[in-house]
Amino acid sequence: MNKKDGKFLLVVESPAKAKTLQGYLGTKFKVIASKGHIKDLPKTKMGIDIKNDFEPTYIVIKGKEQIVREIRREAQHAAEVLIGSDPDREGEAIAFHIMDEIKKKNIKTDIKRVLFYEITKDSVKAAIKNPTDINVHLVDAQKARRILDRIVGYTVSPLLWKVVRRGLSAGRVQTVALRLLCEREEKIKAFKQEIFYQAKADFEKDNIRFQAVYEPPKRIYDRKVVDEIVKKIHGKRFVIEDIISKNRLQSSPPPYKTSSLQQDASRIFGFSPKKTMQIAQMLYEGVTINGQNTGLITYMRTDSIRLSDKAVKSIRKLIVDKFGKDFLPEKPKIRKDKSSNVQGAHEAIRPTEINIAPSNLKNQLNPDLLKIYSLIYNRTVASQMKSARFTDTNIKLKAGDIPFIAKGSRMVFEGFYKALGTLPQDNLLPDLKKDEKLVPIKLQVVEKKTDPPARYTDATLIKTLEQKGIGRPSTYAPTISTLIERKYVERKKRTLFPTELGILVNNIIVPNFPAIFNAKFTARMEEELDKIEQGIIKWKDVISDFYKPFEKTVKSFEKRIPDIKKHSVVEQTDEKCPVCGAPLVVKWGRFGKFLACSRYPECKYTRPLEIKIVEGEKCPVCGKPMMIREGKGGRFLACIDYPKCPGTKPLSTGVKCPNCDGEIVERKSKKGQIFYACSNYPECKFTLSNKPVNVKCPSCGFPLLEEVHSRRGVYYRCPSCKKTFKREEIEKLIKGKK
Repeated sequence: MNKKDGKFLLVVESPAKAKTLQGYLGTKFKVIASKGHIKDLPKTKMGIDIKNDFEPTYIVIKGKEQIVREIRREAQHAAEVLIGSDPDREGEAIAFHIMDEIKKKNIKTDIKRVLFYEITKDSVKAAIKNPTDINVHLVDAQKARRILDRIVGYTVSPLLWKVVRRGLSAGRVQTVALRLLCEREEKIKAFKQEIFYQAKADFEKDNIRFQAVYEPPKRIYDRKVVDEIVKKIHGKRFVIEDIISKNRLQSSPPPYKTSSLQQDASRIFGFSPKKTMQIAQMLYEGVTINGQNTGLITYMRTDSIRLSDKAVKSIRKLIVDKFGKDFLPEKPKIRKDKSSNVQGAHEAIRPTEINIAPSNLKNQLNPDLLKIYSLIYNRTVASQMKSARFTDTNIKLKAGDIPFIAKGSRMVFEGFYKALGTLPQDNLLPDLKKDEKLVPIKLQVVEKKTDPPARYTDATLIKTLEQKGIGRPSTYAPTISTLIERKYVERKKRTLFPTELGILVNNIIVPNFPAIFNAKFTARMEEELDKIEQGIIKWKDVISDFYKPFEKTVKSFEKRIPDIKKHSVVEQTDEKCPVCGAPLVVKWGRFGKFLACSRYPECKYTRPLEIKIVEGEKCPVCGKPMMIREGKGGRFLACIDYPKCPGTKPLSTGVKCPNCDGEIVERKSKKGQIFYACSNYPECKFTLSNKPVNVKCPSCGFPLLEEVHSRRGVYYRCPSCKKTFKREEIEKLIKGKK
């Protein structure tokens, strides 16, 4: 380290991480947070100079100017600048941009890179003592990914706008994930269920009930055939012909990597990948334990299932101390990473200190953090324990010449399950002997149905993306989140469903960009990015090889937009336009499907696909019923003949404005946010963020409250005195008023 006077400046990504590190390093260091990326491509344009070797234009992100100024100011007086952003491609790019902004001002202070794979006092001090240079190959790999994603997104998305509507998006990984979901949905719709039949016999011995099944070589689809079999063996004794028992070992699972943690958190707790990663980030950066910020797990974005020798040694000691020598293998279990690109310093996700058991943190962590920490802790310990042992038994029986089979399984040694805290359920069989005769207590014909392919869950989609080489640990969570935010996908009871809009977008993009939005191409691009990271190939070569065929496909698409739009988006109807008499067609808009005149733009008649008539509301112009419509300013009431009849009203809440004689009506801001304002707005400036409730504030008597929905449920807030009230309390007042 440079020994000039002044503090050492350490720049990290998050305030939580900065707080933890400041506590470890003391007053000789000034630790500040960049709060993520400080530079990126511009939002308003592509920012890639295609003709100049795809050179990107990075700008300081809006709102980060003050952070950049602070970094420069502190760097000017620092003895040395250390950049400790996360140890991956994104972190390396952040470090590079921070260094670039410091050097722009001709600041001569030495700049070094430090890598924190776990946030503990010893590991942090070791990293500080062994700084390195910024890895330009990692930076280039991130740059290539960003440029690829920008070219695809900023080129294909506007094509979707021309075909469907503005606001839609396409993405290199996002669209392939959507394709997987849509293709699975097609298989489910095309699935033809088959009904077949089985004969089953129930037995009981030594208070153990078990079942034997008639298993013919092929499925039987004719019930009469199985009925005849049951009739034939009715009243007969079953003879045990053979008993086959085999011992089976089940190896302990490896410790978690990013994808497997996301899968288990989704499967066990129903957590979205995004939520899992947010919690893991907090556990990595440091949470308050006994008044001190402590990093509880190692870095959570990793493809590795390897554990350091030091970690393995401490885990093995804990196994002996907690479970006994019977649960410890003679030799440590060495896990090798399948991917050749997993960096040597990366480990699996594990506790930083194995002696901090989840049971010690019950009063220190909130429930969600404790759930994820417990998963990681238990899995890490289990990964170094002995295999579980089972005995599997198959019993072959015959009733006359009809063969049946009964299957059982029993755990004889818990092994690693002892650490996981859950045991697989035994399927017990009683002690039976060859040639023993049994009388069934029940004979039955069971109807069985073939199942359609299962829809993806977060867990199974991540597993499939990983198996196909699509994306990397850092991309799984944002990919699924983006699909849901774009309303291409809905999550219902942990299951992912492509929406009508998602299917439409998929049906437009995939057939017209078959070489780009497919799993094999996306996986190959990931391999190319890995090679850039390893310094094997140049990033500009990868982008150039991608862009040439991509550009041709885009030009072909642009020429066919009218035809694509006609066959993919616009649906003809038999209904006539009430304004000009031309046929009405179904189109896609910002708020979904709607009816529009086929003579647009000459005739601008539109209306919702499903008319919502509002009872009791009459048009102020012609007296006809009114319906709810969606406009730029939000929802409003319009005549059913609108726009032929211009009659409209604001959508009132029925609550009087406390400042004038107006009513509170629903409105929409320029950013698309719903708010509530006086019908005399802008003359009357009274507005609310949330829906008004026509009840006086119990504290100050203000004539209305706001209905607020939050994670902790619904509560009410007074716009005047700002006091809040429980839902039950206000509902009693509402009932009393009625």
